Amino acid sequence: MNKLNTTEREIIGQFIHLKYLKFEINNGSYTVSLNDLSGYDIVRGYGNTIIEAINDMHRGLI
Repeated sequence: MNKLNTTEREIIGQFIHLKYLKFEINNGSYTVSLNDLSGYDIVRGYGNTIIEAINDMHRGLI
């Protein structure tokens, strides 16, 4: 069972689209995208939680 932490609940509850980060939820899977100034995806991360998706995105940058 996946329990959402406070950060994940805040992101989901507010449908946050930060200036350069976009969070999406599709069928229980999470996607985080880093976007350029024009809104195009530079890199994406995927995971079963928002935190996993952010970490996956960071791995793509390193």
